[in-house]
Amino acid sequence: MKSIDIDKTAEKVASTLYDISAIIFRPHQPFKYDSGILSPVYTDNRLIISHPKERKLVTKFLVQRIKEIGIPDVVAGTATAGIAHAAFIAAELNIPMVYVRSQPKDHGKGNQVEGLIKRGQRAIIIEDLISTAGSSVKVAKALRKLGAKVTDEVAIFTYRLKASEDNFKKARIKLTCLTDLKHSVETAVKKRFLREDQVQIILDWAKDPQNWGKKMGFE
Repeated sequence: MKSIDIDKTAEKVASTLYDISAIIFRPHQPFKYDSGILSPVYTDNRLIISHPKERKLVTKFLVQRIKEIGIPDVVAGTATAGIAHAAFIAAELNIPMVYVRSQPKDHGKGNQVEGLIKRGQRAIIIEDLISTAGSSVKVAKALRKLGAKVTDEVAIFTYRLKASEDNFKKARIKLTCLTDLKHSVETAVKKRFLREDQVQIILDWAKDPQNWGKKMGFE
């Protein structure tokens, strides 16, 4: 199978996300996350499912990456944003799918993993966005507890924060992403959504997201 041009794919996916307003940069009017962290970028990949053309393109790239890794026995979508993409991939590859909650239900059978996982099956985790990778680690633990083999995760976008790299390393998971903050910033400059002088402000956030707001004088 022909190897994928990673940089061209990253640029194409970043451009696609801009086209549907899934990525927004506001370096001088930052967003506030649930954690309280201020950020010059907001990524909402949930918008992809509402755009058939873009959805089909992203699914195609996700499937290509999975084929390069090796088609698994089952794909596992993270609840909730990864579920739809896992379903698209499972349908395209004609393989089983499950989805995994961040924690077990407190009623019924108390499931954390919905769907059927058999001991010894190889599962690939599907996620839409990677920040700290905390949810990804929980998903991997839940799958491994049921006897699944988990070594890889495929996602649409990552900020490439140090916390995520540390968490993936500790959990022994290799992340494969379609695009990231660096390619998105470069694409934004080409599309004139960002000025050159704003680029470093955004990249500095990724180096120290916890303290960026204070350093920039927003706190």
